[in-house]
Amino acid sequence: MPDARFGAGDLLEYNSKYSLLICRKCQYAVQKNALESHLLRHKIYRGDRQRLLSSIARLDLLEPHHVPLPAPGSPPVDALPILSGYCCTAEGCLHLTASSKRIKRHWSEFHGLHGLVPLSSSFARPAKLQTFFRGTKVRYFEVASPTTSLSNTDYDGNDDDGKKAREEEGRNAIAATPPSRPSVPVTPGTAQDPSPADFNLETLAYFYHFSTTTSLTLPGAEHPQSAKHYWQTHVLLRALQQRWLMCGLLAISAYHLVALADDTTSKQIHRERGVHFYSEFSAGLGQTTGSVLDLEVANIVEETKQCCEQIRRLLYCAQWLLAEDAFGDAVARCQLLPIMSTVRGCGVPNYTLRHSKIRNENHESQEEWVAQGCLHTRNSSHSENPNADSSNTNMPSVLLNILRALPFRIAEGLGRPESAQDVFATLSAISTMVECCDISFACDEVAAAWQGVATWLTNVPDHYNQMVQRHDPAALVVLAHWAAMLVKRAERVGCWFLKGSAKIIVLQVARHLSAKEHTVLSLVECLMVIVDN
Repeated sequence: MPDARFGAGDLLEYNSKYSLLICRKCQYAVQKNALESHLLRHKIYRGDRQRLLSSIARLDLLEPHHVPLPAPGSPPVDALPILSGYCCTAEGCLHLTASSKRIKRHWSEFHGLHGLVPLSSSFARPAKLQTFFRGTKVRYFEVASPTTSLSNTDYDGNDDDGKKAREEEGRNAIAATPPSRPSVPVTPGTAQDPSPADFNLETLAYFYHFSTTTSLTLPGAEHPQSAKHYWQTHVLLRALQQRWLMCGLLAISAYHLVALADDTTSKQIHRERGVHFYSEFSAGLGQTTGSVLDLEVANIVEETKQCCEQIRRLLYCAQWLLAEDAFGDAVARCQLLPIMSTVRGCGVPNYTLRHSKIRNENHESQEEWVAQGCLHTRNSSHSENPNADSSNTNMPSVLLNILRALPFRIAEGLGRPESAQDVFATLSAISTMVECCDISFACDEVAAAWQGVATWLTNVPDHYNQMVQRHDPAALVVLAHWAAMLVKRAERVGCWFLKGSAKIIVLQVARHLSAKEHTVLSLVECLMVIVDN
């Protein structure tokens, strides 16, 4: 099929030479399995999206690792940004990278160049680069220099990196000295080989940021008021005894700086350092866990295990923050129940809802409580005053009215339910969400917002979780509302490690409902306005 464009405003462009589809607005190619969520990201809904997908289905689209790269010096590919970067000139290497910092690290790690290496020397030369895909699928290729001025000169379409590179070309040298080894005690077997997470002044800066800033933003293992003591004392003391555990805290600190950074160059630097720290944390955790299970010689107390698990879950949550350049790919990979389990395990608040006792009572008590809640919801939703009873809650009246009407809108879309237990679990999840919103909106503090997110997860019935696992449409609609109301609220007030997760959950729910053409899909699509802002 020849080159073609699709969508309003020619949003998508098919490149027949390389068999890929480029989003002209985002300026990168979209993978086949991420197309639907990518279109939803651009607010292309239902009918229009299905027509676009039907047209695109006729195209021959290659997976990222099968797409051939243009020969060096080829003309630039249309619709992709041109980046100012470097090409390594070591014999047989030709490594390409988009910044001086990364080429410096390449020299140190692969060619053993220590000390001061002139940037203008024969070890590297400036190059104009492009890449078809973003995120984990980046593969740079060199293109001919355009005759016109460049509008994009770094990875994310920002000129900062290219500008800095040009300024550095006038300097005599840049430091390429590998960092020194750590002085902290090391877990046996984790520091025998050189590591990218070596401890130097830069690493100390991440440590300082964690102890003074990041630790204040994290949920504690117990009541939120003790979170500061928990991370600054309880966890740090254990991390000072084990290198790989310290790397986990440094990774969290680096990812926090990604969330705080305003320019793309700083984001990329902190993202790379975070990935290195996370890699060593994972390796150390795997080796230690293996020793406990196989040799039973490692002496790890239960509290240290809990620290490790919380760090692991926080880092897992932060992956959505790092997925900005491959959002569609992230949506395609995510699974809803593991996301719920991960967020729940980041920190369990010591808070019990007044109605949470229903999980331990008999079936008749559950039916009576849910019936009372349903009657209250029905009366409120049909009241002449749209803000009836809203004065007794902290949450905005518009959100309260949405949740009050939700059971009836779900029933209108799905018809009469087959299982009474499904009805009870769904109504319980909605009623619990109202109470959790009341917690979250009580004040504009991180602790309250996080408590609202996590408390809902720990108070919904087990049967509701089973409904999510089997992709029950009613349960998925409720889950999307939890993400749009509580998770997005937490993102806004400072839960940086949740950034991007609300949108990914809503998109994934829409993806499941769209695949089966459920009539309740519109209840989820309208939430995109909330998670996009």
